Amino acid sequence: MDHWMALAFLAVGIILAVVEMATLTFYLAALAFAALVTALYTWLHASAGWQAALVFAVAAVIALPLAHLLRRRLQASRSNSGLDDMDKGALVTVAEDSYGILKVKYRDSLWEAVWEGGGKPQIGARAEVVARDGSRLRIKAIG
Repeated sequence: MDHWMALAFLAVGIILAVVEMATLTFYLAALAFAALVTALYTWLHASAGWQAALVFAVAAVIALPLAHLLRRRLQASRSNSGLDDMDKGALVTVAEDSYGILKVKYRDSLWEAVWEGGGKPQIGARAEVVARDGSRLRIKAIG
C-alpha cells in the first residue's frame, strides 16, 4: 500500500509539535494533534486527498477550541498562584529617575519601575513593591 500521504501528515505533525515547543501557544499543538490524527487515519484507511483534508479539518475544528480552553485555564491558574505576588510588599531603593523612567535597586540589580500614588519619588528613598508586570515593578511610598 502507498502511505505517502500518511507519512506527509506525520512529518507535518512532528514539525508542528517541535515548533509548538518553541512558542508554547497550544494552538500549534492542536494543529499537530490534528495532523497526527490524519496521519493515523490515512495509514489505516486508503484515502483520497480530499478525505484526508476533511479529516484534518474536523480534527482541527475539535482540537483548536479545546486548546484555547486549556490555555485560558492554565493562564488563570498561573495568575491565581502565589508566585506572581512573591515581590509584593518588598522594599526597594530608588536609584535613578530619568524623565519619569525610574530605576530601583532590588535583589542586587536595577529594575525599571512605575511610581503609583501622589508625589514624586526622591533618589535614595525607600519604596514598597505593589505589583510586578513582567520585569517592571509598580511601587509606592512606604506607609
